[in-house]
Amino acid sequence: MPFCLYFFTLYVVKAFPVLVNRPELSYFVYLPAGIKVLSVLIFGWMAAIGIGLAVFIRLVIFQPEQPWYTWLTVATVGSVVLVLVVNLTLKGLGIARDLHNLKYRDVVTLALFASIAHGFSYTYVIFVIHSYAYDNFMRESMIIVMGGFFGNMLVIGLLTYFAQHSQWLQRQIQRLNRDGTQ
Repeated sequence: MPFCLYFFTLYVVKAFPVLVNRPELSYFVYLPAGIKVLSVLIFGWMAAIGIGLAVFIRLVIFQPEQPWYTWLTVATVGSVVLVLVVNLTLKGLGIARDLHNLKYRDVVTLALFASIAHGFSYTYVIFVIHSYAYDNFMRESMIIVMGGFFGNMLVIGLLTYFAQHSQWLQRQIQRLNRDGTQ
């Protein structure tokens, strides 16, 4: 499911002509970042498999000039870091596994920590793999952090709103949590 959600989000981004014609704008609100965090919130550590596979396939398709093992490293590190950060943040904030006590301020904190961890780990792996000089490391990391943060805020903020106002969504989250613990 995380795999499908990730690619669906990429497709949704393509539905906006302004983002297709000016792809650099999609970096300012990178929706797939929010879908990755959402997947971890719903599916737990198992989301890392779907997320990692989706990121790997996207990178291989859209940037085939790089060796596949480069993108496998990027996808693996990114997925593991994301799962660790999301779970540690939830634990640190005292958020229940069914997310019933997730508040907007928690969404901001979660989005911030996930974005920072992803932005810096992704940039670090790319810089190490390509042996780039670290002159632009902070700038490149912050671009990814910013896009991820706004993408996370949008997706997780909407989830929080709908989870608190939709009985159907509440039942689905409870069912997923019950199924995941059995």
